[in-house]
Amino acid sequence: MPYCRNCGTEMPEEARFCPGCGATIEEKTPATPEVAETIFRYVVVGLLGGFLSVMISIFAGETNLFFIPSFVASITVIFMYRISELKDSLIASLTIYLFAEGILGALVLGYSYAFQTPYEVIWEPQIWEVALYSFTPISAILAAYIGVKMGPKKKEQMVVSPRRREGPGGVIYSV
Repeated sequence: MPYCRNCGTEMPEEARFCPGCGATIEEKTPATPEVAETIFRYVVVGLLGGFLSVMISIFAGETNLFFIPSFVASITVIFMYRISELKDSLIASLTIYLFAEGILGALVLGYSYAFQTPYEVIWEPQIWEVALYSFTPISAILAAYIGVKMGPKKKEQMVVSPRRREGPGGVIYSV
C-alpha cells in the first residue's frame, strides 16, 4: 500500500487524497520519451548507419557485397547506441537498410545526372545473386537480433547507502 509523502499515513490504492492530512496524491506516470524525440533518434541512427553502409560499399570497389555493408553497419550502430530492446533494434536496423539503399541510389543517379552519362545496367544475375538479394530483409532482422545480444545487458541498480564517520578533518562519506 502507498504512504502519504506529507504525513506518512498508509492509504488505499485508489485514494486521491490522504485520509490523515488531506494532501493531494500525485499520480505516477511512467516516463516515456516523446514521439518526436524517438523519431528523431531513429532518423539519426538510420542516417549514421546508412552512411556507414555506403562507405563500406564504396571501399569494396567493384566487388558486390550484397547485404553485408548494411548488416555490419546495423550491428555497429546498435552496439554504439546501446540499443537493448529487440523492437528498437529491429526498427533501427530496418531504418539503416532503407537509408543505405536510398543514399546509394541517390549517389548512382546523381553521378549519372551530373556527368550526363546514361545509367546502364549490363548485368545478368546468377541464381545465387538473386538468392543473396532476397536474403536482405532477413539479414536486417538477424542484424537486429545479433546487435541486441552483443550489446550491454541491463544491470540491476544496487542501492548502496553511504557510511558516515567522523575523521580528523570533518565528516567522511564512503561507500
